[in-house]
Amino acid sequence: MYLEKRRKRWYAIHEIPEDVRKALGCGKQFFKSLETEDKTMAKRRAALLEVRWLHEIETARKGGTLDHVERDALYWRKVLADTPEDQREIVIGLIADEAQDRVETALAREGIWDERDPRAADLPVYDEAGRFYGIATGKIVRLTEHLDEWLATLDNEAKTKDMKRSTIQRFAEKFPYVTDVRGKPVQLWVNALAAQEGKKAKTIRRILSELRGYWAYLVSIEVVQSDHQPFIQLQVPKANGSKVGSESWVPFSPADVVRLLQAAEARKDDTLADLIRIAMWTGGRIESLCALKVNEVGDGFFDILHDKSEAGRRTVPIHSKLKPTMDRLLKNAKADGYVLPGLTENKYGDRSDAIGKRFGRLKTALGFTEQHVFHSIRKTVATLLENAGVPENVAADIIGHDKPTMTYGLYSGGASLEVKRQALEKIDYPV
Repeated sequence: MYLEKRRKRWYAIHEIPEDVRKALGCGKQFFKSLETEDKTMAKRRAALLEVRWLHEIETARKGGTLDHVERDALYWRKVLADTPEDQREIVIGLIADEAQDRVETALAREGIWDERDPRAADLPVYDEAGRFYGIATGKIVRLTEHLDEWLATLDNEAKTKDMKRSTIQRFAEKFPYVTDVRGKPVQLWVNALAAQEGKKAKTIRRILSELRGYWAYLVSIEVVQSDHQPFIQLQVPKANGSKVGSESWVPFSPADVVRLLQAAEARKDDTLADLIRIAMWTGGRIESLCALKVNEVGDGFFDILHDKSEAGRRTVPIHSKLKPTMDRLLKNAKADGYVLPGLTENKYGDRSDAIGKRFGRLKTALGFTEQHVFHSIRKTVATLLENAGVPENVAADIIGHDKPTMTYGLYSGGASLEVKRQALEKIDYPV
């Protein structure tokens, strides 16, 4: 896509690949005025257009998902959008005429020449004509129509955006059009998430938060009225307990952690064994430990800089029983600069994906259930610290949790490295 200035205004232009021009039905280019003389503003508006146009090209290549009624209606909506304000009523009249023509053609096909004929009431064409008119005039909008635009405005990581996209698309399977989204049906859908799918309350609240975010965007661009708020005052029910989620993960016993370590060693999976060692002596998250770099390790400590929360970004002392492992890893460090070398990244840049699956296969082979995951080692460390009498605020600084009180959480600069070291040395395993 590129910008071009014509008569003081900026325009966005995107060449349409030859293989989808017929499907898109809009010539060789996407072309739209950005309605501004300011180049910075033009670039910002063009970014949203580019997302939409690329999505249209991708949809056309896949064969598209629109039925003939919606496809024709969207053509008229584009015509209406490009029509000067003083001529819009003319175009709306043409849209109404086409809707009526659809009805009359369908009736004639059935041998019906009078709309008052009782047989006419049973034909689906009236609903189709109403949908055609609503989409063409912008009164009926597909829920996902502005999804790409919304995602383009968010300052989220790619993985988070994909999660939000999935949430909206799944919701749209039940509520395809904006006008379908009403309070009672949405509440029934939420109830089904818990009762039929076993979604935890925390997961449902996250889903609703993402839906509210998208709905707020639709309000901001005047797709829906500001007083239509179907996501407020929804009740989040409790799950029926049939599914396992993060709220039901349980810690390994210290002996089980040792058994996992020994099993990884027996499989000669040295990297997984080292990952387990670091986790069992620090309580670190798998993503953070796999992202740890050699230059983030100091004399007797390392800095976790790649954690999902502010509290998670912290300095962790190296336990005396972890020191030999860290010394070896630093001595044998590879060119990639990571403490745990050779791990592959997924499409989000996460190095923990593949090794996390190896851990999953390992723990399953040892007979552990879905309630035990790698995160369970983190819970083991928290349990050991608690049983050793370590104050909760110090344990939070070690593990990377938010502080339990306002005094420590809001005003304290955190426990010193030495205090954390003394606390961490209190944990042990039966090795």
